[in-house]
Amino acid sequence: MKYSRFERLIIGLGAVSILGTLAVAMQDGGPGAIEFMAQLLLLGVLVAAVHWGRRGGLVAALAASLVYIALRIPVLSEGLGFESLMFVITRVAAYGLVGIVGGEVCSRIKYVFARLDDSNTIDDWSRVYNQRHAASAIDHARERYARYGEPSSILVIELSASLTAELRPQRQRTLIRAVANYLRGDVRMIDEVSRLDDGRFVVLLPHTKKEGGIVVEERLAEGVRRALGARDESVKTECLSAAEDVSALAALSAELSGEYAAPEYPLQASPVQ
Repeated sequence: MKYSRFERLIIGLGAVSILGTLAVAMQDGGPGAIEFMAQLLLLGVLVAAVHWGRRGGLVAALAASLVYIALRIPVLSEGLGFESLMFVITRVAAYGLVGIVGGEVCSRIKYVFARLDDSNTIDDWSRVYNQRHAASAIDHARERYARYGEPSSILVIELSASLTAELRPQRQRTLIRAVANYLRGDVRMIDEVSRLDDGRFVVLLPHTKKEGGIVVEERLAEGVRRALGARDESVKTECLSAAEDVSALAALSAELSGEYAAPEYPLQASPVQ
């Protein structure tokens, strides 16, 4: 199953479930305006978690919690009773569970589906995409820019060999998997994380201009350093744009594909109609 189909399925089931619950409640006199809005906010959190992953789900959960608390202020100002407190705690917990936990689960399922569909595109150590997939994805991004002017950025993250040189294989795998989990959980669902044969990570950011790619590059580099307790020089990064780094991307594509050369797509692309 493609993740896009899974996304539509989960959002559809969630919408039917939440709206069905509201319909049943309406027959019993209605859940009240505040709880009606609370259910709609939960649907919004679900959509954010499924579409943007843990990071988007977290932001949506925080926003929904603040909105719900704001709606509850008139009631809470009359006295913080046990029932009112439980309503708030239950709702905030539900938003957090759907947004954070749901987003994390979805970010993992994306790569599980890829493994089930084609095990040759998943790296065994990191459980993200491998070099084969990265090469294909980069070529696709270059073609999309050449044909439609669609921007994209490619981040290359290199870990110093000193970080794993003295570690046993099992510990090396744990470290690599920790980096992969961090990268996967800190980008959008549409973004793709791959690990190359030489140990570098590649993150493809569709619909992202270089300025935005640099912002993500700096955030991910700092996050990887914190996760590993590494010095700045131990984590090197590079941001390449389909629009501005045509030659560099052609060379990277050739390297990943094992070719001597790769065709360079034109710098000028027709704008999206």
